[in-house]
Amino acid sequence: MTSSTTTGSTTAGGTAAGGTATRSTAPRSDTGMRGRKRERTRRAIAEAAFRLFAEEGFDAVTLTRIAAEADVAPATVFTHYASKEDIFFGRRSEFEAGIAEAVAGAATAVEVVDGVHRACAAAFDAVLDEASLPQARTFSRILLNSPALRRSYLPLGQARREQLLDLLLERAGERAADPGIRAELEVFASLTGAVRELSFDALHAALAADEPAERVREAARAALTHGCDRLALAYADAEFLDAA
Repeated sequence: MTSSTTTGSTTAGGTAAGGTATRSTAPRSDTGMRGRKRERTRRAIAEAAFRLFAEEGFDAVTLTRIAAEADVAPATVFTHYASKEDIFFGRRSEFEAGIAEAVAGAATAVEVVDGVHRACAAAFDAVLDEASLPQARTFSRILLNSPALRRSYLPLGQARREQLLDLLLERAGERAADPGIRAELEVFASLTGAVRELSFDALHAALAADEPAERVREAARAALTHGCDRLALAYADAEFLDAA
């Protein structure tokens, strides 16, 4: 690696090319390079895995097969992913941040529901982006055809509901110590989670059926709007959902 300092070219261990140890205080650029290499390897593993999942089915593919397809050692796969499910659901965090932002900025129950609605609709748009659409269709087909993945999907939904509940409890402030308020927030988080899951179920079903993108969007948004309208009607006057 070449350094731009006057100490000359150094190795990762801080030794100059001529063999003399140096004490350069220049920032190390190899951290960024390692990060990019790590991300390329992670992406290559995910792409190889999805090729195999699409061709052979999720349940039939092993991590060893994925490593061979990606041309990496099995240990490298485990460095980046804990399981096949971790690979498959690896992008889930990209579609969950919007919920936190929407809830954090909401002052009333109606604004909470509106924020959830907007966040989910934005996630649909990201999934249905022209560049993402082919992979989204593959994802949905693999998901719906794998009993193992369907079982793995349930804990993820539970985790999202718990995340929403934590946000609501934080918004409630001191009122969160009231067992009655907490119980109400738990019910609301569960119902909101159910609406989200139903709308994504509609999205996956339409994608797997190879419906045109606009029809997929319409199906998902119809389920989302119906559920959010019901939530807004039921919780319009719920003061316990107002921000503290």
